[in-house]
Amino acid sequence: MKCSLFLALASISLAEVIWIDDLESGNIDDWTITGSMNWALYDNEFQAHSGDFSLQYNYHAPWPHDTRIITRAFTLPEAGEFQFTWWWSGSYNYFVQQNNGDAFTEVIDMNGGNWIVLWSEEDAGVYTGFEWYEQTENLDSSWSGKTVQFAFHIIATDAHYWYIDDTMLSYTTNALESVTWGGIKAAIQ
Repeated sequence: MKCSLFLALASISLAEVIWIDDLESGNIDDWTITGSMNWALYDNEFQAHSGDFSLQYNYHAPWPHDTRIITRAFTLPEAGEFQFTWWWSGSYNYFVQQNNGDAFTEVIDMNGGNWIVLWSEEDAGVYTGFEWYEQTENLDSSWSGKTVQFAFHIIATDAHYWYIDDTMLSYTTNALESVTWGGIKAAIQ
């Protein structure tokens, strides 16, 4: 009698959401503002990616501004690659043509480290002012297990109108799934 057993291993990706904030709760209590206090929850469906609310950076004298709006802290899972996604809209005129400000998205390891720029409005190239754009930045597995925060950072002299909406933190793991194929083939000789 002969027996054959076939084992196939396949790699699959599992995606999971860690956090979403569409701002529709009507508050930003989980966010921290540093520097000049030019960030606010903006209630205007025409300046929101979805729903009625978005985060708005707006100018108010005195200048210059160096301000961040920062997420709460997240401890990332022990394995995986991470994606931070958000939608943004801004004034091309003030931020690019007149070059009166710079917008950044940053991450920090809360156990020591400095803010690391993930994205800058300069990375967007030419864009249409006040159109909504989705942006995703990836953090590799070296961030696994770390406690992090994300920030939207504006450095400006006389720039205004920058909007953020629909932020999400997610991760992907590659899981090894074992599947048994075939079976037993019996032959009597």
